[in-house]
Amino acid sequence: MEEVKPNEILAEVILSKKVGTSHVRLIGDLISVDAQLSMAALESGSLLLEQMADIAEAVLPLEEAYIQAWEEVDSEPGFEESFLKLKELERTLRNAVEGVIEIAQRYQLSVSRTYLD
Repeated sequence: MEEVKPNEILAEVILSKKVGTSHVRLIGDLISVDAQLSMAALESGSLLLEQMADIAEAVLPLEEAYIQAWEEVDSEPGFEESFLKLKELERTLRNAVEGVIEIAQRYQLSVSRTYLD
């Protein structure tokens, strides 16, 4: 099975005609907080390699959740059939944004949400 890359999934979601503006805004927020977390971790100079690995590992379940939610949406033929699954995708994207912020706070890294929605 081919490895699914989170950024490729986010690009797929953005390009889909099934999603709404709330999904696109949340993806913008997610990309922003994820980039901020990566930069803050690298620039901190105080994180051990093990802590950086822990951060990357903590993000994985968040990514897996929105990837699975997107696969469910994408499996439906049209908007009407995927409405409830779109709500779940929105929830998992929101959880990913908040989760990345929580991970950053756990390691005392500065990350802020852009609040596009």
